[in-house]
Amino acid sequence: MSKAEETKSYIIEQAALIFNMHGYKGTTMSQLTKAINMTKGAIYGNFKDKDEIAIAAFDYNFAEISEKIRNVVLSKENACEKLIAFANFFLDEFAIISRKGGCPILNAAIDSDNVHPPLKQRVAQAIEDWTNNVSRIVYSGIKRKQINKNAKPEQFASVFVSLIEGGIMLSKVTGNTIHLSRNIDHIIYLVNTELRV
Repeated sequence: MSKAEETKSYIIEQAALIFNMHGYKGTTMSQLTKAINMTKGAIYGNFKDKDEIAIAAFDYNFAEISEKIRNVVLSKENACEKLIAFANFFLDEFAIISRKGGCPILNAAIDSDNVHPPLKQRVAQAIEDWTNNVSRIVYSGIKRKQINKNAKPEQFASVFVSLIEGGIMLSKVTGNTIHLSRNIDHIIYLVNTELRV
């Protein structure tokens, strides 16, 4: 990695937490310069504007959480256990996710709506990636005869992601993980009663 690439990566890594904590509109250049410990000119020497930094920061946050989920899912053999591990990840990591400002998808979805179309498009792609990952697990489970052949992978994936994101939102706002816990319990119930063979 070149020095310029290292600098750009450093800026993204430092900005990622600030954007996730304060949102696109709430993040100021003075916050960024302080967190990154660089001048505005030095930052803009690597990025054309705040929009470009925000998108790179979202990509960084999403990649970081996705990699952790991937590792948890890959640690399981059975498709149903993969889905349960995927769901439980959010409860197990809720304190860490909260300390970093919350779920980057949820934060950016709310923050970008009507004010930052490119970021909103990136969030939509991230949601599609997650739902596709869940439906792929279901399809694989059907193929391996671990999941009921009548399961509806895309429908289950939409419900799965909605329950996770809704649970995170309610738990973050109220400061009580019971909401996320109940939603994950419901996902596990669906896996065990509707999907598992």
